[in-house]
Amino acid sequence: MASLDQTLQVFRVLLDAEQPVDIGEAEEAIWAYLSSVTGLSAQTAALEMLRRETTALDGVSPFMPRLMDDLGRHKKRLSEKSAA
Repeated sequence: MASLDQTLQVFRVLLDAEQPVDIGEAEEAIWAYLSSVTGLSAQTAALEMLRRETTALDGVSPFMPRLMDDLGRHKKRLSEKSAA
């Protein structure tokens, strides 16, 4: 379980890394954050907040597009669950 601030801190470290980083670290942070939220609509709202806050981080990092893609996959997954 992780808070929004803890998750964003993981993202900051990954975005600041000089060497290419593995998307798995971001993925773990996202799952830890979302698992702390109960309910599909609450997870969707939490993910939207995380996406908004993430866009305010270092946008020049070469890792940012991969991170945003990963967040987009989670958004798609949640929207497919809510449509089912």
